[in-house]
Amino acid sequence: MKKVYSTEILANAWNIKNVLEQHDIEAVIKNENLFSASGEVPFIECLPEIWVKPLDVVRAEQIITDLEGLPEEVGPDWTCAGCGESNLSNYAVCWSCESSHEITNENDLTN
Repeated sequence: MKKVYSTEILANAWNIKNVLEQHDIEAVIKNENLFSASGEVPFIECLPEIWVKPLDVVRAEQIITDLEGLPEEVGPDWTCAGCGESNLSNYAVCWSCESSHEITNENDLTN
């Protein structure tokens, strides 16, 4: 297997692994539990890494490059019509009452 990705954030490694598997590329996270050894082992050696089969390296690297190049869609924060709680723009469902995001008036566009 060959390493195609390394990150300081384990959640990023899991995200990349999931995306690769959605594209039918078997991926393995190495060093997933080594973060606790950081200090005794050099930090760079503890970073989570994504490894794939040699035949999938080029395709995996292209998918990762495309994924990292995508801009984050950021819209305005919104207020839930159901309970009135404020939600971040990237929430599709209210964090408080789990109602779907529906813009009910123009004030939601400015919040």
